[in-house]
Amino acid sequence: MNDLTIGQLARKCGVRTDTIRYYEQLEIIQPEDRSSAGYRLYGPESIRTIKFIRRAKDLGFTLAEIKILLNLKASQTATCRDMLERTEAKIVEAKENMRHLNNMHDVLEKLSEACPGGNMPLSECPILDHLYPEN
Repeated sequence: MNDLTIGQLARKCGVRTDTIRYYEQLEIIQPEDRSSAGYRLYGPESIRTIKFIRRAKDLGFTLAEIKILLNLKASQTATCRDMLERTEAKIVEAKENMRHLNNMHDVLEKLSEACPGGNMPLSECPILDHLYPEN
């Protein structure tokens, strides 16, 4: 049942047609057929692939990483270990991002507490001093 146009596929998956064209450009997804008029046609596998992409993006995987995951899925020799290694690498990356965000939060909180607010001149603002030091 390869009868969805790019617009229909986009609506069904909750993405824009530009997104699907971009995925095609990256060779992450390809039309499954063409109509007699030359329109791209997609079927159930394209829907599943786009849903896979969206879920993987929600977990922090980049499009380059998603392409690798899709290649693993299509491979006859890939194993669960291959997928686990990529997932564990993403966990390490997420932990590092959390450390960075916690540090950012702490610095912003200290700067916010140090700022007197009110009608003081901006030249007296410790937040601005931190962001734009004299030296």
